[in-house]
Amino acid sequence: MALTAPLFASMSFDYLIAGGGTAGLAVAARLVENPLVNVGVIEAGISHIDDPRILTPLDIVQLLGQPEYDWLYNSTPQANLSGRFVPQSRGKGLGGSSAINAQLLTFASRNDIDDWGNLGNDGWSYDDLAPYYRKFEDYQSPPPDVAEEASAEYINASAHGYGGPIRSSFAPFYTDLQKAWTPTYENLGIGADGDMRDGVALGGYTNLMSQNQEDHTRSYAGNRYYQPNAGRLNLKVLTEARVNNIIFDEKKEGDDLLTATGLNFTVNGTHYVVNAKKEVIIAAGTVESPKLLELSGIGNAEILNKHSIRVLLDNKAVGENLQDHPVIGYTNQVNDGVITQDQYIFNRTYQDEARLLYQTNRTGPLTSVITQYAPLSWSQILPPDQQTRPQDLVNQYLPAESYSHDSPPGLREQFDLVKKRLVDPREAMACDGMLAGAGLPTPNPSTGRFDLVSRTSFLAHPLSRGTVHIRSADPSQAPEFDPRYLSHPLDIIMLGDVALHMQRVGKAAPLSDLFKGNGTVHGPALPNELNSTSVLDYVRQLVNTGWHPIGTCAMLPRDKGGVVSPRLKVYGTVNVRIIDASIAPLHVRGNTQSLVYAIAEYGADIVKADQAGKYKRDRIRKSRDKEGCGVRCIG
Repeated sequence: MALTAPLFASMSFDYLIAGGGTAGLAVAARLVENPLVNVGVIEAGISHIDDPRILTPLDIVQLLGQPEYDWLYNSTPQANLSGRFVPQSRGKGLGGSSAINAQLLTFASRNDIDDWGNLGNDGWSYDDLAPYYRKFEDYQSPPPDVAEEASAEYINASAHGYGGPIRSSFAPFYTDLQKAWTPTYENLGIGADGDMRDGVALGGYTNLMSQNQEDHTRSYAGNRYYQPNAGRLNLKVLTEARVNNIIFDEKKEGDDLLTATGLNFTVNGTHYVVNAKKEVIIAAGTVESPKLLELSGIGNAEILNKHSIRVLLDNKAVGENLQDHPVIGYTNQVNDGVITQDQYIFNRTYQDEARLLYQTNRTGPLTSVITQYAPLSWSQILPPDQQTRPQDLVNQYLPAESYSHDSPPGLREQFDLVKKRLVDPREAMACDGMLAGAGLPTPNPSTGRFDLVSRTSFLAHPLSRGTVHIRSADPSQAPEFDPRYLSHPLDIIMLGDVALHMQRVGKAAPLSDLFKGNGTVHGPALPNELNSTSVLDYVRQLVNTGWHPIGTCAMLPRDKGGVVSPRLKVYGTVNVRIIDASIAPLHVRGNTQSLVYAIAEYGADIVKADQAGKYKRDRIRKSRDKEGCGVRCIG
């Protein structure tokens, strides 16, 4: 029997999950391991399972910006970017953004996660989260020829996970540009000094992708967490259904906390309510999770009153603390005959050849997206005569007296930790990459120009903070997404240093051997060499998003800007949790894919442990009540 909205609404679930994305499907898969637990998932997008455009790695460019796959969020006009709107792509369908990302598998540093604990989150440290990184991963060792091309000797196999849902492997194909990446960073003295999975290593290397080694297709939450569990009787997933708000019991006199009883959702214009017996879990992502709280009456009372939403719980932190990785690109023209990934994306002749190769034996250019990566400290990207610059600038732009009574709660504690990371020679300040199709501007097929290659880099620990808030009480309307890029003056200065660093990398061999003028001939966006003066205007004109938003429902003490507790419970509620990137209180190096999987795995275990503890307490209470002892005897 097909799962219809009325049928789904008629069921009663132990757990209801709002959002069938990267985190939501991972949490659902772990909860239904217990056959006695019933889980319902509501996803606004369509399934897309087995869609070849999702499964083919380099077809990512056919997904981004397409309304069938992408929610197509747009920022508000950014004051520090001359009023530009910055698109924010988010995955639309089962698997969420894991279905449309570039499959780059990077890993947070030890200090990144330890800092979450340092902000007041007991049980959150690198050692606490490390088992869950291993739990989601299924590392696949490369064949000898691929290992050689990928310079994979940095891998420490014992640091990785085996047997988890998400495959991690190396792409089987590399252009000369990609192969020149690692030796160029080695020649600059910033080659990989270990496996990034160990939480310490830095340097330039060829990275793992979330990819099945057997057929080089995308490995993501849709086909690796959901699909193997789709036949379970205790899992129901409803797609093309929009969650409108959380349903709460009316508070009785003396109640301090809200108790959720279910979700209100819409399909084809008809509203339904579905019940949850134990918990409601929000996994709608950094953009939609705060929106859902606000539509449910939890958030800043001023914002809720403005949109005539009944205030159930006033928490001004909802939708605040937004952090995204700002990206800057640097484009070079390549020598005649040098093949770029852009040709396989935009040139029909090359594309047809590549597609035939992929369809025939699952190899070739379409297997490879972002395979080059380099997390680097601030001191590593600077010339030898500027090594005091990080500390000097931190002292200038982040002095203790810069904090005022108007600063958001908890921001001082965040910045105190970020200051340490920025001046640490063993901590990433920037993360370099080589992204197919990221030319500035994108090659125009009608002109036949495919001689550009773009390298990108983003700030690992930006200081700018933004917001996500509802625009109205209409659940179908996208929230207002305002990342406030470059609102902190140190961000633009750091990005300027990053751009000058990328200019130096382009002039280093063997990459420079592939570039016109040994790295001195650029694309249209950069007619002349950058210098310490022109670079700041360059950053303002071209800074973009890394598509790594986090933090809008931050896990922090409530008086420090927290929305959820270390047990991921929404403050002021009995049984509402958030499990997705929005709970991350402070940004980490690299992209957010592995981080979200680890959070979801850990979150699922937290739910299980708390429910097991509640079950045990209830049994003790019932036993003592039966003996006539009463509740007061407990403990």
